[in-house]
Amino acid sequence: MKQIAFAFLAVLVLAMFSCKKEYDTIYTYDNQNIQSYIAANHLTMMAGDSGIYYQIIKQGDTGNPLVDTDRIFYAFTVKTLDGKFISTDTVINRVSNYVGVTGTTLPVGLQFGIKKYLQRRNGVIRLLIPSKQAYGVSGYTTAGISGNESLDYTVYLYNVNSQLAYDTIQIRNYIKKNNLTGFKKTPSGLYYQILDAGTGTDQIYSTSTVTITLSKSILASGVSTLVETTTPAAQLVSVFTATGLQEGLPKINSGGKIRLLIPSGLGYGTTAASTTAGAANYNIPPSSVLDYTATVTAVTN
Repeated sequence: MKQIAFAFLAVLVLAMFSCKKEYDTIYTYDNQNIQSYIAANHLTMMAGDSGIYYQIIKQGDTGNPLVDTDRIFYAFTVKTLDGKFISTDTVINRVSNYVGVTGTTLPVGLQFGIKKYLQRRNGVIRLLIPSKQAYGVSGYTTAGISGNESLDYTVYLYNVNSQLAYDTIQIRNYIKKNNLTGFKKTPSGLYYQILDAGTGTDQIYSTSTVTITLSKSILASGVSTLVETTTPAAQLVSVFTATGLQEGLPKINSGGKIRLLIPSGLGYGTTAASTTAGAANYNIPPSSVLDYTATVTAVTN
């Protein structure tokens, strides 16, 4: 019995030693990779906790530091240190979350770094996150990130505390960058531009059945990306799920044309959406600002 107990104890000690050795090896591996990356790219980074390195690109606003119960809105770019994975799409790479909630698809080191080192809204930070604080040995294969990959993030933390305020910043920046004129804003946050009021005598109501040619785009990094053009005929209130479209179309008559910049709350909200009925391509990411141009060809009341 003593021999069995001794053997069990020896196995337990060996297992504990092996786990400790594996952790030290991964920590050393991550740190060596990050140090080499910093040197090769001539970066100026500060060493933080848990193997994270950071650089404050833009200091956040003055005021109280972030706490776990604060809701934050940020966009990011990310790449692996070897450059095999790069994602710069700040429409897809957008996060609306509470500081203390990491989420299931984000590295634990990401919001930890935002809270501890950036600390305040309206700032920009670069984070080099070791694999132990990222996706570990398993990686994130759905996104194309292999195991034991350290990550290079640049995070843009916005000075807003609501999705509508965040969307409004995007819309205003888009209008300014592209020198757009003639847009008006409704109390709900919808921006619209009447391109043609229409010559028809039939007004559009929520119960009207309308036939329209609809060009559907989303805003991404200051540009509008076309995702689909369709010609549906349907009752306005029951089929067109983007309430911004329901609000905008009654501003024109039959034969009219209107452009709508629709905040996500008046679009598809926080869920991904497909522009094709019944399809599962989900080409509209969650919390997307929509750019719709609609031409009304027929109205039935």
